[in-house]
Amino acid sequence: MHRISSSLLIAVFLCLSLLAQAQDQRLRSKTQILSPADYWEELSPIDHPSASPLPHPTPSQKPLHPHTLPKKIPAWQTRYTLGPGDTLNFSVFLRPDLSRENVRIAPDGAVSFLQAVAVQANGLTPDELRDRIEEELSTYHNNLRVIITPTDVASKEFSIIGRVRRPGSYVLDRPISILEAISLAQGIETNTVPGSAFELADFERSFVARNGRKLDVDLARLYYRGDLTQNAYLEPNDYIFVASKLKNEIYVLGAVSRPGRLKLPVRLTLAQAISEAGGFTHHAYRIKVLIIRGSIHEPETHTVNIKDILSGRSRDIPLQNKDIVFIAERPFELAERVLDSAIFAFLQTVTTESIVSNLVPLAN
Repeated sequence: MHRISSSLLIAVFLCLSLLAQAQDQRLRSKTQILSPADYWEELSPIDHPSASPLPHPTPSQKPLHPHTLPKKIPAWQTRYTLGPGDTLNFSVFLRPDLSRENVRIAPDGAVSFLQAVAVQANGLTPDELRDRIEEELSTYHNNLRVIITPTDVASKEFSIIGRVRRPGSYVLDRPISILEAISLAQGIETNTVPGSAFELADFERSFVARNGRKLDVDLARLYYRGDLTQNAYLEPNDYIFVASKLKNEIYVLGAVSRPGRLKLPVRLTLAQAISEAGGFTHHAYRIKVLIIRGSIHEPETHTVNIKDILSGRSRDIPLQNKDIVFIAERPFELAERVLDSAIFAFLQTVTTESIVSNLVPLAN
């Protein structure tokens, strides 16, 4: 099941479960595609995460009932499409002699059945593929009614990277939630000291990304507080990043010459960090910079007049572990105006580092 896949890279930079929805009730008269609709019968819309932080639970509070688990049919399930690695069974109505089983879609997305050779299946629904194959076969056979049954899904994947025991890509062959994905990756990495063990993950800075953007779920609330409204179902090419608790680091992002991660020594100031990142680019807004501190889900933001610091009119600011410094290209008054751009830059940088290090991020 577990494997490192190049599909993560494609998923990240193009923005960056089960077989299909039941195929529109039928193929044709007496022709039907088998589907895993039974997985989805009881699913209902997901509760939208609350905008305000949850209070810390007290011993008198009851635990969350299992039925508070968010249930939503993922969008990709409403129109299932085929892809490389999927396996199909072909049969023909009233012609059992023409049946073919376990036909795998090739890496280039093509599949063959009888005289229909190298038909492009990638991105098609089983219904659409059936129509194409029947059209190809019409030259050789009269009124063939083809039945296509997907039997194994391998083209839909998600990835989980960071502080889990088995980072990598996994097949999304059925409904899989965030917590189940972490379980499939053998859970969170731990470290031991004499007499105790502790987890290495920092969920305040962990995230789920979809189409290159942070999904609106708070992994800290999910993992630390048991808020199951945050336990969303995954979609193809989603990736989960589990940040490390052990790193002493900051990020300097945006309009600097070398944006990225910096190791945090005993003391590092804002001006020093910008200098270590190569200084401002020609397009940088050199009056104010944004510092993001704490959780990326509910961040604390500070707007700092860097011009006054560099001119000596204001004292330089010491940075804290995990700070994100963002230099915008355009003037801004409110932190909220550039916060989304800063978080997006952080997601891109962290993900790129993870890919370069073979899905084991920040290991050194």
